Amino acid sequence: MPKRRARTRRKDNIIIKTISNKVFIRVSCVLIAIIILCLCIMRLLNIKENEKIAQEKARINSQIEDIFTATSNSINSLDNYKTDSIIRLSAVGDILCGNSLKQYGKDYNNIFTDISKYFKDSDFTIGTYETNITEETKSFADAVKNSGIDVVSLAHNHALDNGIDGLNQTKEYLESIEVQTVGKSEDTSENRVKIIEIKGTKIAILAYTYDNKKQGVNIYSEDLVKQDLEYAEQNASFSIVMMHWGNVNTNTISDEQERQSQFLINNGADIIIGAHPSAVQKMQVVQNKDFKDCFIAYSIGDYTSDFSVENANLELILNIQIYVDKEGNASLYKVDYTPVYMFDKGNKFKENRFKILDMKREIADFGTDVSEIDKNTYEKLVRGVDRLNSILGNK
Repeated sequence: MPKRRARTRRKDNIIIKTISNKVFIRVSCVLIAIIILCLCIMRLLNIKENEKIAQEKARINSQIEDIFTATSNSINSLDNYKTDSIIRLSAVGDILCGNSLKQYGKDYNNIFTDISKYFKDSDFTIGTYETNITEETKSFADAVKNSGIDVVSLAHNHALDNGIDGLNQTKEYLESIEVQTVGKSEDTSENRVKIIEIKGTKIAILAYTYDNKKQGVNIYSEDLVKQDLEYAEQNASFSIVMMHWGNVNTNTISDEQERQSQFLINNGADIIIGAHPSAVQKMQVVQNKDFKDCFIAYSIGDYTSDFSVENANLELILNIQIYVDKEGNASLYKVDYTPVYMFDKGNKFKENRFKILDMKREIADFGTDVSEIDKNTYEKLVRGVDRLNSILGNK
C-alpha cells in the first residue's frame, strides 16, 4: 500500500507539474503578446506624434511670413525705383534686467547668441532700456550693446527708480559704450530729438512715456509732441517715435493708444514703436493726412525679461526697410518680423539660465541632434506662434 500511494503521489506531482508548465507557457505567451501589442501601440503613437510634429512644423513655417504682404504689394517693387538707397532699421522691445537675471545671468552674452544675427544687416537697431545701470548691471549693458543695439529710449516708468542720479548714470554709461540715448527731458526740441545720419539721410528719433508723475524724462503731451515733430520735419527726412504706453500684460490696445497714435501720425510720425505692455500687440500700416504710408507697432513685447508669465515671453524683432529717393525723400518700404521667445531653463541653473530663442528655428530643429529644448518648451513655442499670428491678424 505505501508503494502504491508513493506511485500515486509521483503521478499527481507529474500531472501538477505538467499543468503548471502549460499554465506558465500560456501566461508567458499572453504576456509576450501584451508586450508586443504595447510595443506596437507605442510605435504607432510615436509615428502619430512624429506626423503631428511634422505637420505642426510645416504649418508654423508657412505662417511666419511677411506680416504686411498686401501692403507691401501696394507699394511699388524696389525694382521700379532708380536707386538702391534702402535704410534697414531693426527694433526690439523693453530691455529689462530683473532680479532673476541679476542672480543667475553670469554670462549675459549667452542670452543673445541665437538672435543677434538678425541685426547684422541693419543700419541701426533701437529699443527701450528699462534698466537702471549700476556696477552690478554694467556687464548686462555691455552684452546688450554686443547683441547689436545702437539707440535706446530712456523714457519709461522705471527711469527714476534710482533717482535723477541713477538716470544720469545710466545715460552716461550707455553713451560711453557707444549706445545713443533719447528720451531724457531737455529744454528744447533740438536737445530732445535725436537725429542720426544713415547713408546721407537724416532720421529723427523721438521718445515719450505716459505721465508717471516723475520728472526727468519726456512725458507725452500733445503740445510737446507737436513741437518736437515740427523740429524733426524741418531737420530730418523721416521720423520714428518710441512710445512707452498701454496696459501691462495685455494684447489689447487701449483707446488712449489709438488716440495718441492718430495724433502722432497726423503730426509727422512715420513710424511708431511701442513698449511697456510686456506683451505683443497688433501692428498696422495707416495713411497720414497726406496719404503717406506710416507704420504703427503698438507693442513688440520685451527684448529681455525674467517674467514667468508665458504671454510675456513672446517677443518680436522688427525689421523695417525705409526707401530714400534721389531727392532725399524717405518713405516706408517694407516691414517684416522675427518671433522670438525668452527661454528660462529654471532656477536650478546658476549660469546661462536665460536665452532668447529663435522660435522658427527651434521648432524646425526639434527632435534633431541640434535641438536644445524639450517637448514642453516645443509645445510652448508652437502655442506662441499661433498666438502671435492671431494677435497680428495673420489668421
